[in-house]
Amino acid sequence: MRTISRRMVVASPGALALAGCSGLLSGAGGPRAALYTLTTLTDFSCVRPAPRLQLLIDRPTSSDALDTVRIALRRNQLSFDYFANSAWTDSAPAMIQSLLVDSLQRSGCVAAVTRDTLAIHGNFELRIELRHFEAEYLSDTNLPTVRVELGLIMVRVDDRKVVGTRTVTATARPTRNDVPAIVAAFDKALHAAMRDTLTWTLQVAH
Repeated sequence: MRTISRRMVVASPGALALAGCSGLLSGAGGPRAALYTLTTLTDFSCVRPAPRLQLLIDRPTSSDALDTVRIALRRNQLSFDYFANSAWTDSAPAMIQSLLVDSLQRSGCVAAVTRDTLAIHGNFELRIELRHFEAEYLSDTNLPTVRVELGLIMVRVDDRKVVGTRTVTATARPTRNDVPAIVAAFDKALHAAMRDTLTWTLQVAH
């Protein structure tokens, strides 16, 4: 896959359009892809502190359609497309892992949290399946619904016992049918999913 510069690019909404898989990112001489990222969670009012918890957060698994920097959309239940000339700054699973780790670190609710790739011992390991992370054009309206769905498995590190499972789903609608507004809807939906994920995580990891 072609390497994409991490430099943030501002693009006007009119320059951003939908495309099929073959027209995702511009080739040599074409428009530069506008890069987008999402934000960490800042509201932890519903998260119960677990001051002795040391948590490892796995990189989410996902289908090939979502394990990409491309911003996914669906027009039907049978296929994926992507927004043209637009991309995440990292693959969706890696971005979500970083945001969960950063959010929990900022919360101050746990003793330690890190990615599972680091050689650090933790009490519990959070395994995540990224099942949905796309804008769905499945209704009669011209505005999509952004859908985020995470399958969660909490594992106790000492004996590798599964202590809990849960599915977290969140949706959001953009205010306009352009990529910046749709990315803002991704941010809103992911915040709701992360809040539910962290609330559940701190409840079952004890």
